[in-house]
Amino acid sequence: MKTFRYKAISPDDVKVSGVIKAYDEYEAVAKLRETCSIVTGIEEVTESKAAGTVSSKKLKIKEKELALMCSQFEIILSSGLPIGRCVQMVAAQSKNKNINRMLLSVAEDIEGGYSMASSFEKNAPSLPRTFIETVKAGEQSGTLENCFGRLHKYYDRTAKMKAKIISTLTYPSIVVAVAIIVFIIIMAVAVPVFTKTFEDMDIELPGITKGMIALSRFITGYWWIMLAIILLFAAAYKYAIRTEEGRRRITAYRLRRAPLHKLTEMNVASQFANTMSTMIAAGMPITRALDITASVVTNYTFSLAIRKVKEGVEQGRSLTVCMGEINCFSNMLTEMTGVGERSGSMEETFDVVGDYFSNEVEVYSQRLLSILEPAITIGLAVIAVGLLLCVYAPMFSMYSAI
Repeated sequence: MKTFRYKAISPDDVKVSGVIKAYDEYEAVAKLRETCSIVTGIEEVTESKAAGTVSSKKLKIKEKELALMCSQFEIILSSGLPIGRCVQMVAAQSKNKNINRMLLSVAEDIEGGYSMASSFEKNAPSLPRTFIETVKAGEQSGTLENCFGRLHKYYDRTAKMKAKIISTLTYPSIVVAVAIIVFIIIMAVAVPVFTKTFEDMDIELPGITKGMIALSRFITGYWWIMLAIILLFAAAYKYAIRTEEGRRRITAYRLRRAPLHKLTEMNVASQFANTMSTMIAAGMPITRALDITASVVTNYTFSLAIRKVKEGVEQGRSLTVCMGEINCFSNMLTEMTGVGERSGSMEETFDVVGDYFSNEVEVYSQRLLSILEPAITIGLAVIAVGLLLCVYAPMFSMYSAI
């Protein structure tokens, strides 16, 4: 609940002031009128942040933490305890003090007579839309326990898949970054020393050594040009991703033509299937599930494709037919959706498809890592040998001339 500071006049015509907790300003005024004749002023008090806490609007909860929280809700709700008490118990088990603070506020609102979904939405507006909508559907259908079970599976699967992709790309990224830094240091520091030595020796340098010296001089003399180009590209990308057309083009490139477009395609297909399965299991209609799924997937082009499918379904057309008309959806995804649509088992079908694409992402990530590791090692070895040749070739020429 929110805290409000008020000024009022009591029935005895005495000016009073203080603070009161309520869901909103209207409820605060209604409570005050039970004890005061006139409310002369009321304003919301922004609670001072405790050390290490963040605003509920800025609170970001990771998928792993959401999965754990949903699992705890599923277990505690099955015991038959009141919802408010369940939220308090989950808050007590949370090691994250920001989540603990948020859950205690949610429990306070629930005990004040408000729904669980609206309490979460007010106290943690940054929560994923899938969470809020699924909880809302669970409350309406009376299957809150089952909905939290589905959310636990959904967020656990999402967290594992994201961790797998990050772990796959972390090692190559670090190695390449370190290699670039070392290469720049060699070119900017070590090569100029060798260059001066070679000039004092007054010998004819091989072409490979001349090329290395020219590159070193360019890096040391025009490093600011390279830095300006990098900053320019970064600024252009940042500007483009904020515009509608730029965002659409960039995400379309990632989905269809980027070097890792297959990984992106399988990742968004997994997100689509898993989210649709969770939403349908919560009892949502297809159009509502498509709308939520479109806001969840991480690729903007794929999100626009889902919204086009939703428009077609709203016109009474088949989900499979609408998906088949858009090339963002793979044949596998479209065909399996058709099977589920014809058999009337959409939830189970999307669940199977989600598992399939999640497994494909994991297999592809492992295969990619197994290729990148030796490729990077060979590339670094070639660069190291090239640098050694550039340095030792003039010495070999000098020794042969003696």
